[in-house]
Amino acid sequence: MKKPLTALTLALVCALPLGANPPDEPRPPAEGQQHETRMLHHLLQMEQEELAQLRQTIERIERMTPEEKALLSERIGKLDKMKPERVEAMRQRFEAIPKEKREAMRQRWLEMTSEERIEWRKKLRNMSKEERAEVFKEQGFLPASGKPPKGPKPPRPPEE
Repeated sequence: MKKPLTALTLALVCALPLGANPPDEPRPPAEGQQHETRMLHHLLQMEQEELAQLRQTIERIERMTPEEKALLSERIGKLDKMKPERVEAMRQRFEAIPKEKREAMRQRWLEMTSEERIEWRKKLRNMSKEERAEVFKEQGFLPASGKPPKGPKPPRPPEE
């Protein structure tokens, strides 16, 4: 009598967790899972060229120092805070440049080291509009045609 009772007790104890949790109903995924699923779905719809560019961007970010990441984050934040009209004007100006030239400009920028980019920005800040336009033309970067965008200028870094 003891053995069947012990066996029955053990079976009930082992089965208790099964009875305590009713069959899982479909639960909405956690917030992180929803984001991950949407991102995965978006990636699956992307063209091979877009995926390759995304991979290059991720690799470039991985190579950045914490300081470079902070600077980039700050510049993106400034864009986010810009008035939509100004952002649209910048976008239209950029899209007015032929695609081949835009891609060449982008490639040239990506080939520059972080130090070269910082030096390039410093150099441009110290030039007049005319000098900048000439350098842009010579160097193959975005031409400074039309009126400059309105709004506050970013503060200049302290000269060394």
